[in-house]
Amino acid sequence: MRVALVGPYPEEPQRADGGVEAAFVNLVHGLASLGGLELDVVTFAHAAASTHDSGDGGVRIHRLASPRRFNNVTFYRSRRRALAGLLGELRPDVVHAQDALGYGYVCLKAARQVPVVVSVHGIVRETRKALTRPRDRLQVAIAGVAVERYCIRHAPYLLQPTPYPQEYFGREIRGRIVDVGNAVADRFFALEPAPEQGRVLFAGAISRGKRVLDLVEAAARVPGASLRIAGPTTDAEYARELADRVQALRLRDRVELLGQLPAERMTEEYRRAALLVLPSGQETSPMVIAEAMAARLPVVATRVGGVRHLVDDGRTGFLVDVGDVDALARRISELVGDESTRRSFAAAARSGAERFTTRAVATRVRAVYEEAVR
Repeated sequence: MRVALVGPYPEEPQRADGGVEAAFVNLVHGLASLGGLELDVVTFAHAAASTHDSGDGGVRIHRLASPRRFNNVTFYRSRRRALAGLLGELRPDVVHAQDALGYGYVCLKAARQVPVVVSVHGIVRETRKALTRPRDRLQVAIAGVAVERYCIRHAPYLLQPTPYPQEYFGREIRGRIVDVGNAVADRFFALEPAPEQGRVLFAGAISRGKRVLDLVEAAARVPGASLRIAGPTTDAEYARELADRVQALRLRDRVELLGQLPAERMTEEYRRAALLVLPSGQETSPMVIAEAMAARLPVVATRVGGVRHLVDDGRTGFLVDVGDVDALARRISELVGDESTRRSFAAAARSGAERFTTRAVATRVRAVYEEAVR
């Protein structure tokens, strides 16, 4: 079976930028390990078009030249034409788009003769709520929401990382939706944890939607807790507020802003952390939680989106309400102060993460391909 996987594939797979890229890279690795599939990865780049063999089980990488501007206005017209031309040459048995936005829309429009599978990684309607600038909200409403609606209603097969998208979209879904999970890189399962007492990790973008300020406020109330904040700054103003608050609370010796880390350093942060905390206002299926589970880390997170399908409250971690800093501090304190409970949660988290191995996820995805082709 020949499969064209279309999505945001990084030039250096070991340096994936964000959860969608990481999930995509991990899935390709898992599918290649199964054998019996011819895999063509297709992504759009701003440079000239190119093709090369990745060296990973014979996976071919195709980079199609794409303009930076006016994609939303033209509804990705140039991308649709480029992809249709390449698919005509590749003649795949199935096409798999890696989001229910631009890539999903382009695939549904360009691949008329073969079944299309669309992975739902985020929900743009919820993302729009977190935007503060009216211009950004309008742009997402005009283009993003309309494109997402088209994908949800027209995709014959939707793949979801947790049951949350099915709960959210409900009757808008007209095809078949399958819960497959997001694949976690093998290196997280191979870790030998060396947790340091009180070491708390946050992994994610520094933005208002992640509500990192709540975590800083909570950490200030937990004696003995040291906070490691790892991730890129996507909101400079919020990052300044965060740094100012750390200084005002006199936490500079207990809170470290690490910035975006390369994969090997990020893996080391997971290895040495005692727990992961994610206080976000909204999430669909955060990769950092699945990675933490694989790395034997308990998780304290907010009760939003698909998080409740990942964290087994009271068994692999704790769930709190958005903005409840008191509860956040209390749950962090429980895990920091009770090593027996922390170890029990860590073991349960690792057991629950088995469904996210690259091979397990790839096996479920391949079963969908086979059904679609039949």
